Amino acid sequence: MCGIAGLVRYDGGTPSAVERVIAMRERQRHRGPDGDGLWHDAVAALAHNRLALLDTDGGSQPMRSADGRYVLVYNGEIYNHAALRRELAAHWPFRTRCDSEVVLAAYAAWGGACVHRFNGMFAFFVWDTERRRGFAARDRLGIKPFVYRQADGELLFASEAKAILAAMPGAPRADIGAVTEYLVAPFFSGVARPMFADMDYLAPGHALHVDQDGVRVDRWSVDPSPADTTMAWEDGVEAMRQHLARAVERTLVADAPVGLFLSGGLDSTLIGALAVRAGMSPQAFTIAFAGHDRYDYATSLIVGSDDQPFAEAAATALGLSRVDVMPSREDFGDSLRAVALQNDALPAWEQELAQHHLAQAAAGRVKAVMVGDAADETHFGYHFLLDPQATRDPLHVLQRLTGDPYLRPGLLAHPLEHHAAGYRQLAADAGHRWDTAEDRVLATQWLVRHRWLQRLLHNGDIHGMAHGVEARVPFGDVDLLDFTATVPVRHALRGGVEKALLREAARGWLPETIRQRRKSALPKDQGVGEALRRHAHATLARHGEPVAAVMDLPRLLRRAADPRPLDEHERAVFYRACALSHWATAHEVRFA
Repeated sequence: MCGIAGLVRYDGGTPSAVERVIAMRERQRHRGPDGDGLWHDAVAALAHNRLALLDTDGGSQPMRSADGRYVLVYNGEIYNHAALRRELAAHWPFRTRCDSEVVLAAYAAWGGACVHRFNGMFAFFVWDTERRRGFAARDRLGIKPFVYRQADGELLFASEAKAILAAMPGAPRADIGAVTEYLVAPFFSGVARPMFADMDYLAPGHALHVDQDGVRVDRWSVDPSPADTTMAWEDGVEAMRQHLARAVERTLVADAPVGLFLSGGLDSTLIGALAVRAGMSPQAFTIAFAGHDRYDYATSLIVGSDDQPFAEAAATALGLSRVDVMPSREDFGDSLRAVALQNDALPAWEQELAQHHLAQAAAGRVKAVMVGDAADETHFGYHFLLDPQATRDPLHVLQRLTGDPYLRPGLLAHPLEHHAAGYRQLAADAGHRWDTAEDRVLATQWLVRHRWLQRLLHNGDIHGMAHGVEARVPFGDVDLLDFTATVPVRHALRGGVEKALLREAARGWLPETIRQRRKSALPKDQGVGEALRRHAHATLARHGEPVAAVMDLPRLLRRAADPRPLDEHERAVFYRACALSHWATAHEVRFA
């Protein structure tokens, strides 16, 4: 995992300000503490920050082909790079052992079609010096980021939106629509477009082309195979076991230590169990908060139980060494501000604080960690999929998880209904209906897969790379994804149990108490409600102006001054209001 940045003058002008590309590289130096590089010609300039996990000595970027024609900047891991290397070796004089050179060789051999050969996570840009054209692509799930801006005859791109700010003139403007979505539907936000105006995300599974005619974007990923309605339960279980084992084996390949974020839930424990079966013993990291064993989880929206006893049991059963990461509540305000500055898509939920502390702790011990992201979103893992009321319409999911967003009066009438209608249309445009019970489950699952998952993956990347730690996603393995797409709903939710087929595939690999444990989100510190209220009161009183552009600041201040305990929805509102204030203040964001 690394950071990439670049500038292309597609109007034929000279990128005279190479310093702008260097400024982007420096803004995201945290993504690549092991080295950096710069290359430019008369039209393009490319920069790279490197986190070295393969071939530490030989994988520097920007990487140029032996004939000098192609120049690559790349971020990610191609897990089948060894097989591709063997296929390409007869036509390419490999000089390194790293997967970056495989990406470069694959593009030289197959052009943009190379992306169909990759199993892994990636965002890369290749510049063709001979034909003066560039090609960029992003993996099908969007695990690796790619942000770009086109204006005035030039293309800017980077791994993080805030890096592009370093190459833009003047203070940035907020994208009011994106910020509003963040407040109304945080778990679906920050992935359709950046929070900063005049930028775009290259969508997952899409490619970007730039030449003298300008910039165009198209989709390269294909729709998954339809569900196999004839699949026998036993056959599905066996196939799932085989795909899971291979997926984890692939993500273990590295020249540096690979750890594990272990919650004691089904997904992370399953990854740990399969890593052990593959002969590895990753160091595990678990977030722990004081007093969580005394909290009444029956009142929680998405955190269903305390991770600590389950993580301890999982590590013991698997023989893994474990690090308990225990943040100090005294540092809560500083941590919230740090997370707000790290996440240029704006922190969506308090659990991002846990990601921040986990990555910070892992950074001194490993360079990569395996995470359970994408399991719930591709294996029907959310409780509300089993609730006919919740799946009737996206509005019911928003009402359950968001509540009152405290929007500024007059900003948007009926905000939950407005965004729910948009999400329903997105699913309909993708071919989903809301007619039968199964239709509604599939439509809701599609939204979870295409919006919620992208936000989770963005957060995993941004908080890990803030500390120079790569997040590896075994459940994003291409072969596993292709198989999972064929699993019918009746198997995925068999017996009224979420992730039923995945759970059955895990039988015998991990303790039964963990295999049968219900979904529980990454925990947040239930004991910081009062600290959050005080932090919100102080923050909004000092730096409330940007918040007032989109939120009801007088109402927020009145509630922040009220010593009554915040309920869960109120906590979420104040967390996002504080994050918005810190983000806007630090980046000097304009809201007009």
